[in-house]
Order: sequence, then C-alpha cells, then structure tokens
Amino acid sequence: MAVALAALLSPTLIPVAPAQAADFNPHFIISDNEMRDYDSMDYGDILLFLTRRGGLQLARAVDPADGRLKDAAGLIADAAERYRVNPKYLLALIQKESSAVETAKPTTRQLDWATGYGVCDSCALTDPATVKYRGFGKQVTEAADWMDWYLGLDGALALVKPGETRTVDATQVRPVNLATAALYAYTPHVHGNRLLWSIWNRWFGPGAASFNYPDGTLLRNSRTGGVAVMQGGKLRPVASRTVLLSRYDPAGIVDLNEYDFAALMDALRGPAVKFPDLSLVHLPDGRIYLLLGQQKRHVASMAAFRKIGFNMEEAIEGTADDLADYAEGLPLTEASAPPSGELVRERIGGALWYVEAGVKRRFLDETTALADFPTRPVRLARAGDLEKLADGAPMGLRDGLLAKAAGSPVVYVIAGGERRPVTDGASFLAFGYKWSRVITVSDATLALHGEGQPLSFAVAGGI
Repeated sequence: MAVALAALLSPTLIPVAPAQAADFNPHFIISDNEMRDYDSMDYGDILLFLTRRGGLQLARAVDPADGRLKDAAGLIADAAERYRVNPKYLLALIQKESSAVETAKPTTRQLDWATGYGVCDSCALTDPATVKYRGFGKQVTEAADWMDWYLGLDGALALVKPGETRTVDATQVRPVNLATAALYAYTPHVHGNRLLWSIWNRWFGPGAASFNYPDGTLLRNSRTGGVAVMQGGKLRPVASRTVLLSRYDPAGIVDLNEYDFAALMDALRGPAVKFPDLSLVHLPDGRIYLLLGQQKRHVASMAAFRKIGFNMEEAIEGTADDLADYAEGLPLTEASAPPSGELVRERIGGALWYVEAGVKRRFLDETTALADFPTRPVRLARAGDLEKLADGAPMGLRDGLLAKAAGSPVVYVIAGGERRPVTDGASFLAFGYKWSRVITVSDATLALHGEGQPLSFAVAGGI
C-alpha cells in the first residue's frame, strides 16, 4: 500500500482525462465516475480477461465477506459490486502491486499480497498488524472496501484532500477529484501511481491510440528507444538510426512509455520508413527514384542519371510498395542540378533562398531556414545565379515544428502545412512537447500557414 507524485504542472491548468492524456498528469489520474463504474465488467468479462493474460483465473480463495470459496474472477466481480468500485481498477491495482494478472503461475507471495493492502513501506510482512490482511480474498475485499470508504468521505475529512496542494517526493501535486486523492492516500509515490495509470490505459482505455498527434511528430518508445513518425495519420516506424538522422531532427522527439507507444502502434501502424533521405531506389521494372523528404523523384533517363553524378552502386533495391507513401515529385532530367535542392545566400543584401528544379523560394526569416534544414550547408550565390531562376512561393515551416511569433504567447504546431494553436500549457506538456523546442519566427512566416484546428486535451464537460 504505497503513494506518489510526478511531473510538476501548474494546478491552474486544465485536467486531462486518463483515456485522453498523452502523458501522466499527477493531478488527475482516474475520474470519480470511472472509479464508481462497478458494472463495467461482469464475471464472464473478468474471467475472459484473466484467461487471456496469465494464470490468475486459476486462483481460489475464500471471500471474507460471505465465507464462500470463489475463483479470482468471482472474488473481483463480487467485491466490485458489493463496494461499488470499478473492477477494472481492482485488476489494474493487482497488476501494479503484485504483477499477478500477467503472470502465468502467480506465486503464493503474489496472491497473499495481491493488492498491497496493509503493506506500508516500512512494514514487515510478519508483523501481526500486517499478517491479518494476508490472502488473496482479503486483499481484494479490503482494497475494494477501502476505496468505497474513501470515496464516501467528506472531502474535508480525507487524508489527502481534493484541491489541496501537497509536496510528495519533492513534487507539488494538487488532486482535482476524490478518486485521485484516494490513489495518493493508498500509494504515496510517483512511480506507483504512474504505473497504475499506465496499466489502466494499456488495458482499458484507448491510451495513446486516441491521441491526435499531428503529422511530423517523432515518437520514441522510452524503454526500447524505437522511433516512429506520424505521417498521413499513420505511425511509421523508422527503420534505423541512420534513417532517423538523415531525415529528421531527433532533438524534437517526444518520449512515450512502452505501453502508450505499443497502443499507438497497434492502432495506427503504417509502413516503415526504410530508406535514408537522398536514397536512390531501383525498382524491379528498372525505374530509379531519388527519395527527397516525402517525395520520390523519377530519374527520367540514364543520361540524366549519369550527368547528375549518380552511381548504380549507390542504388538500393526496392519495390513499388516501398515507395507507395511518397508523393510523386518533379522528374529528374539532365537539367536537374543539384537534384536535392540547396540553400543559397545573395551576395548583396544577404537574402536566403531555397533553390530546386530551376525555382528559387525565399525564406522570410533566417530561423525558418535553420529549422527546416538544420544540417544543410549554405552556398554563396555566384553572379547571375538567382536572376535566371523562376520565383516560387516563400518557404514555410516543415511539419512537426513548434513556432510562435515574437511578443505572442500563442504556440503553434505545424501539421499538414497548417499552424495549429496549442490551447493551454497542460495540453502542451501532455503531448510531451518541450518549451526549449519552440522557435520564434516572423508574423509573415506564420501567415504562410493557414490556421488549423486547435490542439487540446481539454475534456468536454469537465471532470
């Protein structure tokens, strides 16, 4: 029976519901209504759930409330109904405290202390005050009874009170509802409540699978280090670190716990990003493409191939399916040089341009160029270089960037070419964004992007 807190957020920020949060919000873990949803699963649902995950369904124990011998599903279902506590919470609590739900053959110790009830950080399991709660039946019953008792308290009498800021593990936390306060009274540690939240979302909520991450967002599994990118509403695994460094800026990666990452991948998996940027891909029908960003550019002829300076030894074998998600770009001809585009600065005036396929596009501010092409070198224009090129639209910001105008507090996420305002600080942090990654650009650069839907984790109807 433990208690904790994490990730300091201002208590004035909007609470985030556990099924919609991108990251753990220590102020709001489970709503009061969710905790009281005692008929969310019946006996059959619980039995099937346990059977699919491990061997806990085989456990038997006496229910201290009625003296009857029951299986694990029966004990959980009856305790949930008797004390009007969500059986999903009891399942998540058992897993958090003992890992018994996802164990093929739970040990006696796991069953005896399944919910951690009566066990404090300094308690000895042989202490008579602790021993009286030993046993699977007692653990389930006492945990449900305790939660029912806490939810029935006048908030002013609660040990941990809703709306009251407390310092736990050097972190300030203000529970915004009684259920969250109860969780901190039961488990006064950050890692414990975060673990419960992760298990709850992994099992019963859409978890990260419902998060509307904008295109261009890089997400990383915090346990394995695997990275994927949101593109076209799909989460595409990035095949290797070489691919990652050649195509994206890893400084902007958002970390997700392994459960949220897995849930999002299961729901939105797209094809892997297999090739580094600027790869030459040779298809079975003989066509050769240069991959540039999200575009594939067909090499129009072998004469163009040779003139541009390509070498067949550089080509990677691929299929049409591998390139299906790339947009068709302009073909590469003998006049295409350089094929990947370049940054060019005027000798007089110092204006910066992006030059590609005979077209020059101006950057309205230097910050945009550094954000769009952080590793691309800049060439000083030779006399007459720019005058002979056609004018294109000014250069905007690439997807996934966080940007704001000078003197304005509004932060935008660039997604699908639009600028989407982040509605509040809680939403910004819930998405895993970092303030240090916000760049300041000119009003004119922001105006190149039409305003899209706000990005928010605010819950309709409150909590």
